[in-house]
Amino acid sequence: MILENYKGREQAFIKHNLLKQYLQRLFLIIGQHAKVICYVDCFAGPWQEGSPDLNDTSISISLNIISECKKTLLEKMSKDVKFRALFIEKNQNAYKKLKLFLESKKWSNIETKPMHGDFYNLRDSICQWCDDDSFVFFFIDPTGWKDVVEIETLKPLLQRRNAEYLINFMFDFIRRTYGQPAFEDHIRKIFGKIPNIENMTPLQREEYLIKLYLQQLKNAQPQDYGKPRSAYVKVLYPLKDRTYYNLVYLTRHPLGIKIFMEESEKLDLIQKKVRAQVKHDHRIRKSGQWELFGVDNAAVIKEHVIDLSEVKNFWLKKLSLTPKQFGLEELADMLEETGWFVSNFQSAFKELEIEGKVKNCDSIKKRPKNVVNFLANNNLGEYLMRIKQ
Repeated sequence: MILENYKGREQAFIKHNLLKQYLQRLFLIIGQHAKVICYVDCFAGPWQEGSPDLNDTSISISLNIISECKKTLLEKMSKDVKFRALFIEKNQNAYKKLKLFLESKKWSNIETKPMHGDFYNLRDSICQWCDDDSFVFFFIDPTGWKDVVEIETLKPLLQRRNAEYLINFMFDFIRRTYGQPAFEDHIRKIFGKIPNIENMTPLQREEYLIKLYLQQLKNAQPQDYGKPRSAYVKVLYPLKDRTYYNLVYLTRHPLGIKIFMEESEKLDLIQKKVRAQVKHDHRIRKSGQWELFGVDNAAVIKEHVIDLSEVKNFWLKKLSLTPKQFGLEELADMLEETGWFVSNFQSAFKELEIEGKVKNCDSIKKRPKNVVNFLANNNLGEYLMRIKQ
């Protein structure tokens, strides 16, 4: 399950899986109408790479995906999209590796550029490199958080009209430094204020802080380019039931939220399997005894399962006795509001339908899986209603 190159940095394996799967779907969609697609890795590295060919780094992963997507768009859709990729790195040794990698691989079908220096100081240069008409995907994956994830720091990038963002929000750093006077100024720059979280449980604090940060990011984006939308996925410590960081996603299109949450659900299962394997290996090292039955896959799947009764109650509050259309916009709103997966909403509606509590007015016969087609009628969706009991 876990590549040897990721031993001891399993979080990177989770992160790279999401980056790979989401970029592939994104570029194939955007490439159908964009002439130029730019990819910007603001903290490229490489660092802690386990492979000399950098296959376990975001640099290699992104370039491979770009190459595949460019080929697919050209051969299957007759779309000759220009791809450009910018990689920023501050560390001198890492930058040398980066530069050599880009030169030696000869990515002839991609315009690549390494940029040496500190992200904070290079923000204007990054924005200049991204021409106004192209679509840009910013990957912001720092090793720390000071002078990186603050709203004013990111604002020059957030002002773009046609862009999406994946930001590594180092929540564990926030958790450990919150309340310390020396970090108050940084906390204020991130959240816009010093949040009052004294009477909250740890889980409530985390949810409140991440949603507050997402709102700050959306507020910093121009409102006349379309409704800013956001979602996030937790990446946990392999051996502890605690968040290491959140991967924060920003877009202006409801389809982006849908796709991100679909890939996040796949990632959720991968993360559960990775954590189970790491814990299994840790027990063996600690006890010195081999475990006969290995990883319990049934237990893996059941870990942190969302309670469908909550989703069902959510549906019942959303629906009324008068039919209402639920399309892509409404789905994105629900995903943003709850953080649940698309499949959770489908499963919950199906159970309510079986119980005779709801009805899909546009469904002629019962569907086994996707009981609501949110993309029907040009993404306007289908008419749903609650049935009077």
